[in-house]
Amino acid sequence: MNVQTIHDSLVNGQKRQMVEQIDEYGLDAFWSDYADYLGNITASGWKTFDYFKAAVISYHRIKTDRR
Repeated sequence: MNVQTIHDSLVNGQKRQMVEQIDEYGLDAFWSDYADYLGNITASGWKTFDYFKAAVISYHRIKTDRR
């Protein structure tokens, strides 16, 4: 499992799949690796923040079963 695959799941709207992939990747390592990944692929700090925010919110909503 790699960060790009997880990001692609988010972008494609496959959020439950994204959650499973994050858990497989390792929650303790994922968020810092994802922030680094986004910093390398986006030109805008706002776009980086938007992706990161979407991933965090989706992850926690799905893990707590709230929509």
